[in-house]
Amino acid sequence: MDIHAYPTDAQTPVDLAEASRIAAEHLPAELPGHTREIIEFTSGFTVFAVAPLHAPPDRPVPIGGSVYVIDKATGAVSFWPTYPSDTVAATYATGRVIIAETWPDQD
Repeated sequence: MDIHAYPTDAQTPVDLAEASRIAAEHLPAELPGHTREIIEFTSGFTVFAVAPLHAPPDRPVPIGGSVYVIDKATGAVSFWPTYPSDTVAATYATGRVIIAETWPDQD
């Protein structure tokens, strides 16, 4: 599976602090009351936009926010469906990251 990703100015390899910086700089701004959940896996980090209503205490990784992956080796960002982090990580491990030259237009 090809994973289409977009470049960042990341310091590689990406650690949690760098993933947090990339998320703040390159991903959509959080809406009031929303937070970001960043979860590390072997080859990257899943980043979830979490709305307060989607974060009950019995479900630490909510489904329903925007999901991104930051690649550890390159810092590139890819967009994902709203699947749990372990599902995204397992799928990501089977893919090949292809990094575009630029980000898509916001139109």
